Amino acid sequence: MKNRRIKDRHVFITIGLAIVFWYITFSLQLFNFWLSMGFAATMLSILAMGWGGFPYSREQLNFRTIVIGVGSAILLYFIFFLGNYLSQLIFNFAKPQISSIYNIRSQAEAIVITLVLLFITSPGEEIFWRNFLQRWSMQRFGGFMGWISAALVYGGVHMSSGNFMLTMAALTAGLFWGYIYWKERNTLAVTISHSLWTTSIFVLFPLM
Repeated sequence: MKNRRIKDRHVFITIGLAIVFWYITFSLQLFNFWLSMGFAATMLSILAMGWGGFPYSREQLNFRTIVIGVGSAILLYFIFFLGNYLSQLIFNFAKPQISSIYNIRSQAEAIVITLVLLFITSPGEEIFWRNFLQRWSMQRFGGFMGWISAALVYGGVHMSSGNFMLTMAALTAGLFWGYIYWKERNTLAVTISHSLWTTSIFVLFPLM
């Protein structure tokens, strides 16, 4: 993997862009959600690769990677399944907030959403949030604090949505994928996990 040393200013620039992209997508909702998120993920991943190097290598493509990717996607789905059930027992605002997240499915056909999730937004987010931001964070603050810091930024950016459940979901997912990346240093594994999980929870087996 031809990774480069990531510069601080490049990280701050891309975090600023992510905040703008997420605010436009989730709060202002100026454009079609899938078009907006696809554009955001593409732009951030291009910048991440330009400033941080290409995130994948042949060595990553092996049986262990596939098992981790598929297995963690299944595990995370059931974590969210349980979280969905418990949150609706505890918070009276949980159901409408989760429903509002699922409303974005009406903005495109299922096949379009599936393709965007599998090949654009999920890979793009892992290239940026894990292989770029978290890698920089771990270089700066060490493994544990780098993992926590990157996950907090990932969750914090989603606060622009004004949706508590979405923010908590992002924080949970960020901690989950971030831990895998920290221990495995394998961008392909977390990309597989992210792609399969989003497709399952949004298209194949939605929680609502």
